[in-house]
Amino acid sequence: MDTTKTLMDTAATQMLEINFGPQHPSTHGVFRMTVQLEGEKICGLKPVFGYLHRNHEQIAENLPYAAIMPYTDRLDYVNALANNFGYALTIEKLAGLEVPERAEYIRVIMAELARIVNHITVIGFMLNDLGAFFTPLLYAFRERERILDLFEEITG
Repeated sequence: MDTTKTLMDTAATQMLEINFGPQHPSTHGVFRMTVQLEGEKICGLKPVFGYLHRNHEQIAENLPYAAIMPYTDRLDYVNALANNFGYALTIEKLAGLEVPERAEYIRVIMAELARIVNHITVIGFMLNDLGAFFTPLLYAFRERERILDLFEEITG
């Protein structure tokens, strides 16, 4: 009988919790996982979603309301105008402001166009991931650019 023991046999293993991810540039803070390991054995995995704010709350504490609007653009670079819309509605309700009906319509149209841009982008990338290498993505980006041109004309 062999009495030699390996280092792994003699070392006591302990539970280790590590942060895993994000692994892809498009998941910059949106998604990560915490993994519980005992040696090389994975004992648990917990997905953690929703860390996209990047300290916007801290920045906003030292700025006037109007100066925070550009920061809402950066919460989701594909859906920036919808974030602006939500922030503007919040401030208007807090301040008791009434906006013209025309502005309400324009905001809803911009939010819907932002939603379409979001869907076009997702479908293009999904088809690319499924193996339709780049052609659908380029078509999706062409349509996306048309809508982004409208955004540029409206927002400056």
